[in-house]
Amino acid sequence: MKIKTILFDIGGVLVEFVGVKRLIEFMGGTMTREELSKRWLDSEYVRLFETGLCNTEVFAEGFVKEFNIDITPKEFIDEFVLFAKGFFPGAAELLQALRPDYTLACLSNINVVQWNGLCERIAIDKYFHYNFLSYEMGVMKPENKAYTYVIEGLGCDPNEIVFFDDTEMNVQAAVNAGMNAYRVLGFKELKDKLKGLSLI
Repeated sequence: MKIKTILFDIGGVLVEFVGVKRLIEFMGGTMTREELSKRWLDSEYVRLFETGLCNTEVFAEGFVKEFNIDITPKEFIDEFVLFAKGFFPGAAELLQALRPDYTLACLSNINVVQWNGLCERIAIDKYFHYNFLSYEMGVMKPENKAYTYVIEGLGCDPNEIVFFDDTEMNVQAAVNAGMNAYRVLGFKELKDKLKGLSLI
C-alpha cells in the first residue's frame, strides 16, 4: 500500500486521557471503565457538546445532573479541561519526524474546551496539516459521515490513508470507508504498528 496520509485519533493514542479514571472517582468508584465508556458515548450532553450543538455552560449543567456528580458545573469544567492531559512521552517528536514525509491529520471526538486546552498547553494543532474535530464537523466517529468528511477534506483516495484509533468500532468504521485502519492502545502500540507497516 502507498500511504500518503497518516490520520490519528488523539486521546489514548497520542495524548494521555485521564478523564475516565477521574469520572469514576467522581461517581464513587462504582462503575467499570467499560460501563463508563458506554455511558459517555450514550450521553445526550456529550453528543451535543462534541458535535458543537451546545455551549460549555449547558453541557456542564446537563452532564453533572445526568451523571449525578456532586460538584458544581464550574468545578466540573475546571477538571474537564484537564481530562486530556498532554502528549505521551515521545509523541511530539514522532509527529515532527513524520511530518516531512506524510500528510498528518487528526480525527477526534472532542469539544472546544479540551481542544483549546491542548492548543494552549502543547500547541497540538501545529503538529498536523489538518485537524478534523467532531465539534467543528458536527458529526462524531464512528458515523460514516465523519470519515467521508475527512476523505473529502484530504482530497485523496481512502486507501492512501492509514488511521490509528484506540476504539474498535471507530477502526471498523474507517475500514468500511475504505481506509487502512488499526486499533492501538497507547503510544507504544502506535509506534510498534508504524514500524510494522514500515512507516517509520
